[in-house]
Amino acid sequence: MTTLNEMIALTVEQTRRPEIPDITAAAVRTATLRAHHVDFFPRDLSLGLLSYVPSGTMFYDFQNVSQSLQRLRSIKHLQSMEVGTGRPTEQLEFREQDDIYDNTGDRRPSIYTLLGDTLRAFPTSQTGELGVFYYQNPNTAAEQYSSWIADNYPDELAVWAAAIVFARTGFAEMAQQFMQMHVDPFRSMLVESHLLGNVS
Repeated sequence: MTTLNEMIALTVEQTRRPEIPDITAAAVRTATLRAHHVDFFPRDLSLGLLSYVPSGTMFYDFQNVSQSLQRLRSIKHLQSMEVGTGRPTEQLEFREQDDIYDNTGDRRPSIYTLLGDTLRAFPTSQTGELGVFYYQNPNTAAEQYSSWIADNYPDELAVWAAAIVFARTGFAEMAQQFMQMHVDPFRSMLVESHLLGNVS
């Protein structure tokens, strides 16, 4: 696995600016996040479990969901899960807060919505456990740095980080040149190579 220090070293090879380690480290973190945010890649999918006590109420609120689901970027879908077996019993559909009721005034079944950092679920199958399939951000913390993009494309990611270093240190023309010549093609390659979970 590629470490943050290895990515910093590769970036310095591009910038030839070893005297600004803090800017370089921040640029590597930013480039890593931006690379993962090019699209919603199947390799960034994760499963988190949220437990609750079934009480027959209309909905269940899970506050601070971004802290309950590690490095949450975006939720893909929710499932009611059978406790113990993990067998899905129901799929919940996302609805905006103002679309919870249909045209006749009836509440839609098997839905969830987001209220700020609170996940509100309306499960029909109240099992006591929800499986949340979500896109997870890479870990950019110094000692825990982890990114499948960094592992597979360290040089390309280092060039992206270098472009950010140039932009932040007043070399806008150099940054723009790196973006056009290296980063934009890298973005396209990531989508073409990794967007689909299966190959037909």
